[in-house]
Amino acid sequence: MRKSFLTEHQIKILMLRAKGLKQSEIAEMLGTSRANVSILERRALEKIEKARNTLLLWEQINSKININVRKGEDIFIIPERLFRKADALDIKVPYSTAEVIAFLVEHAPVEDRLAKRDFTLFLDSRDRLRTSECLLEDFEGDRRRRKSKSE
Repeated sequence: MRKSFLTEHQIKILMLRAKGLKQSEIAEMLGTSRANVSILERRALEKIEKARNTLLLWEQINSKININVRKGEDIFIIPERLFRKADALDIKVPYSTAEVIAFLVEHAPVEDRLAKRDFTLFLDSRDRLRTSECLLEDFEGDRRRRKSKSE
């Protein structure tokens, strides 16, 4: 039973690329075309991105608390929203206001104190701050729309 979403060829190509080989060099080694190596590499990276997004979604589902941040929102008000929601749920947030803001500046889609696009800030099950641009409410909204269309 395979323990990866990646094919053996994709793994081999990624390993060779990690060693610094060019696609043309890999193609020659494997007896295929550079275009084929490029396609396999691109598809592997797409699978990896989907796996990362799936894990992040899983962490968000199991999070202790989350705050939806909208495009254009000033991140300086986010810590207060986070602490207010945590207090209402009797959850201890192990970060100060300054630490939350620093985290947002470093890890969220923010420019000049403003959110560049919608995202979610959440405290995962191990008390780590995380951000996700995959909003659960968007997923729920899509699911409801699909369900109402099928009825």
